[in-house]
Amino acid sequence: MNRRTFGPTAILFLLLLCGGAALASGLRPQEAPENAQPTAQQNATLPDDAAALAQYQVLREYFEWQATMDDRLPTVFSRRVREEESMAFLAARETVNRRGQLERFREARVDLSGLVFKRVTGDPDLARIQVTGHYTFTVAPVVQTMEEDALFVLLPEMGKWKIYERREGWR
Repeated sequence: MNRRTFGPTAILFLLLLCGGAALASGLRPQEAPENAQPTAQQNATLPDDAAALAQYQVLREYFEWQATMDDRLPTVFSRRVREEESMAFLAARETVNRRGQLERFREARVDLSGLVFKRVTGDPDLARIQVTGHYTFTVAPVVQTMEEDALFVLLPEMGKWKIYERREGWR
């Protein structure tokens, strides 16, 4: 059973957009970390083979493109789930666009330095990557930190790794 990977983030975006009243009342968001460097824990989990590097890269693209509402987001998904994920993404993007906020999201800054990627399995036809930690994105003037604890299942398609499934809270 596949779990939708874009749905939880779409809810976050809507909540972030509703934060306008709090900002108008004078509350100020915290500042985003500037030029954050990879942590020792991240450096310890850096992969040493090309397949793992490609798997980690597709996950980084997923987190960044999701936060910035990038039109390329559906391309990170396996063809087996791409239609469903595309529909969820397009619905969320349209909601943000109707509120006049799409350009703000497109210009968002994303900091993934708090995420840790751990390869649980790495077979030629399937990879399981555990992603834990946090990431931060800034849609000026709001800074949002998201906690992540999920297992991603990736499949190779046409020479590239694609996301097939995201299992939240996996241990």
